[in-house]
Amino acid sequence: MKIKFNGETQEVRSKRLGDIIEELDGAYKQGCTIAVISEKEKVELKNEFAIKTERGEARIKIVREKEAEAETESLSLFYKDYKRFRNGSGRIGWKSEDITAIGPIETNLSVEKSEQRYKKWDVFFGFGGFDPGMTYLMISKREHEAAYGTGTDAVIGKLTRGRSIISDLPEGDRIEEISPIVTKAERIGFGTSDLNTEIGKGQEIFTFAKVQLLREAPMSSEHLLSLTRKGIFHVDDLSHTYLASEYLKGLSLPVENIRYRSKYYLSVRNEGAEKGKVYAYKESRLPHPSHSVFGEIIQGGELVDYAQSGDTIYTVTEPNWMMVVGKAQKEAEEFFERENIEQVREGNRDDNAVVVDQEPALTMEIVDRGTVRTVGVDAEGVFEVELFHKEAPKTVWYFRKLTGLINRPIGNLKVHFSVPGMMVLFEGSAEEAGTLVPENLPKEEVEKGVLGVTNMSRSNRGLMGIRLDDSKKYGPTGETFDGVNLVLSFSSLTPLTLSFLSKLKEGDMIYVKEKV
Repeated sequence: MKIKFNGETQEVRSKRLGDIIEELDGAYKQGCTIAVISEKEKVELKNEFAIKTERGEARIKIVREKEAEAETESLSLFYKDYKRFRNGSGRIGWKSEDITAIGPIETNLSVEKSEQRYKKWDVFFGFGGFDPGMTYLMISKREHEAAYGTGTDAVIGKLTRGRSIISDLPEGDRIEEISPIVTKAERIGFGTSDLNTEIGKGQEIFTFAKVQLLREAPMSSEHLLSLTRKGIFHVDDLSHTYLASEYLKGLSLPVENIRYRSKYYLSVRNEGAEKGKVYAYKESRLPHPSHSVFGEIIQGGELVDYAQSGDTIYTVTEPNWMMVVGKAQKEAEEFFERENIEQVREGNRDDNAVVVDQEPALTMEIVDRGTVRTVGVDAEGVFEVELFHKEAPKTVWYFRKLTGLINRPIGNLKVHFSVPGMMVLFEGSAEEAGTLVPENLPKEEVEKGVLGVTNMSRSNRGLMGIRLDDSKKYGPTGETFDGVNLVLSFSSLTPLTLSFLSKLKEGDMIYVKEKV
């Protein structure tokens, strides 16, 4: 039977969803939701049209005095020629306090030189210099009288949405296209992760969403790349206009690319209590200074339409995430060769050295420059740790944020002070730890190799430390047990590891990665 799989028509033998994915060797991540569309009949409405611009979408509602009234010459012309308002003719030709004019195109409309009265937001045809060869689609921005070369029947409708968008467009700005509104009222679909679902002839299946990132928002784009590093977008919140992921909520981001949040676009909150939260839109929203728009779903938007709270969406991006921290220098080289990016090795340049830093750090900057520097260290200098996620969730968040583990595979700790044979203290942030409540406090004894963070009950809040010996009195940062939260332990605390830690001095750096 014929179906559509991720936008392509396919002939399949199987009927069960899981078998179809296997038969087509389709892109899919276990446990993620899949959109199944039972019908996709598009109906063009002849009474509403979209004006698409880079700043968002406006809409024209066709208006007639009487529904049964015959089409006017101007309306017939609009139905026939609306597609011509693109490319060279799809621009703001001129504007005044009264009018914004799109075009021109050439028509054979009749010339009428008398003044006509236009209401606010009327959409009509008018001429430049009373010449039909310079016919513009005009939008009246206020009630006025003027002679634009056409008669009383030149009005075709009203601008009903996006009025500020059209009014603010400067002369020369591009109109992407004018097109009929396409309703999906006949579209019936659902989301499922049940691979036993039976699929019928003609149905459509979407297993992943592809996001095109915008270069105007490099930091926000990197935020999504980090959030979806495993190809997963967690749906933690949704409404009738959006769904959102809170996985990285709490991270600060700069203001980037404030623009109209069109359907299937993505934004990230850049301030307030929800900062770091990522939104994908099911319906268009107006621009907001607290939302940076950074990407568009160019394939698989149906997953946004049908996903529910708690679902996960398999997500791929364009470009790919250019983060190679945690890879070997040789692995990084092979990756960048595939991406046509020049790599320059620094630090330990051996093939098996582990990359702990890269410059530039941002994917969009790497793509723009076409080159990247990778800093390597001996593999023995990267320590595997086990984070106490369940016992100390707030402290784990603090640790991952301070070390960089929250958005890259390897984090770093800078030595603040060392007491040989007893403990090593690392730099922290008193500001970030201002709300770090006591959790996972030591009980009878703190074993060597356990890292802790001084909590908000002490003046040195935020300071991090590792014990190099067992103690029944003091925690890893030298505080008594009620002043320190235990956050992790080293996976393998060998004599060699203890010797390495004992030799650390102020300013030294160590690198950690989370045990999988």
